Amino acid sequence: MCSIPLDFATIQRNEATIFNYPLTDMKSPEVGQNEEALRKNADFFAENDWYKSNQNRLETYRLIAQAAAHELEAAKSLLDIGNGGIFICPIDHIPRVEAIDVFVNDSFSQKYPQVRWRAMNILDLEDQERFDTVIAINCLHHVVGSDVSQCYENLARILSVVFRALQAGGKLVLIESTVPAWFLGVYKPFYRILLKLWPLRHPPTFQYHFRDIDVAAVGAGFKGVEMAWIPKIGNIMTLGFEVPGWVSPIRIAKFVYRKPRSVSSCQDGQI
Repeated sequence: MCSIPLDFATIQRNEATIFNYPLTDMKSPEVGQNEEALRKNADFFAENDWYKSNQNRLETYRLIAQAAAHELEAAKSLLDIGNGGIFICPIDHIPRVEAIDVFVNDSFSQKYPQVRWRAMNILDLEDQERFDTVIAINCLHHVVGSDVSQCYENLARILSVVFRALQAGGKLVLIESTVPAWFLGVYKPFYRILLKLWPLRHPPTFQYHFRDIDVAAVGAGFKGVEMAWIPKIGNIMTLGFEVPGWVSPIRIAKFVYRKPRSVSSCQDGQI
């Protein structure tokens, strides 16, 4: 993986204007997930054993699992967002593990009885300083709004509620498929139409440019630690299909952030 240390203190909020990324009020009533997309998420992922089995078979997802395992080595209290009923890396060493998703069924607790399962939308998370580590793997692009603006509202809300849920000094790990700027330039104007006409069983998605995620994290108060590109090797999963990696423009990024230990330490650039 190509690792890039990040100092988000140098990224100013006016960068959002330069790159045309909307930064919005976290409490805006416009935050919300498209109902049809939400239903399709639950229907597609809940019992899709074939899709889940690819996490162990395809090389790119093995690399994702290795990256996640590395970041969770020191975790003591973990929240996994959008888990889907599968942990792709070991968790037995973690004393307290909770997982949330919009769908949770009995098979999840049967497979992982030590985990506290919570059926809920990440947008509704109200936990405060309960975890030293939070992880979300390929989750952000599934929390889609009814238009482009609402997608960015949702991204900002997710980072905000996760910041609140982490203990001071806690770690956030995001492993997320991202798209280049040219792709968003084409996709955004047609997003609402595609959402209404979506023909696939796989739910519609809205994938972000990597700087979208960076800016949202800074806006929530996080300090950047590292970013790494995970190599795209062999076949990957795209919209429910297994395709050669070169077919898709996505790049999978690992972002690591810290919640500052105090306001003063944030100002001093210490984590």
